[in-house]
Amino acid sequence: MSIAKGQDSQAQELLQNTPSSLRIAVPSICFVESLTTLEQEEKYNLDFLRNLDIQINQAERDNSDNARLLLFRLEQSRTSFFERNNEVKERFDVAFNQQIRNDYIKYGYFSRNVK
Repeated sequence: MSIAKGQDSQAQELLQNTPSSLRIAVPSICFVESLTTLEQEEKYNLDFLRNLDIQINQAERDNSDNARLLLFRLEQSRTSFFERNNEVKERFDVAFNQQIRNDYIKYGYFSRNVK
């Protein structure tokens, strides 16, 4: 998850450019845990977006200058949140699939379905 969240660029680089002399072993339970964590974070994200939408709706009903400024910033925040969330999902998919590819290639389980 640290790779997916952009918190460990060195791990991402190692995973993408693993030297042939190095084997990275990731227990199956770690894959399961990362998928479970991603799913849980998606639930948190949906809760956050629901609360953000409530605040946006309230700001839309208020005609004051402060409310218009708040509305603008909340909408910007919503857009930025979606962009970041998509980046996290993309990095997760890349890291997850890269590890699976490495396992297939290194341990002789290469399949035509792995790209």
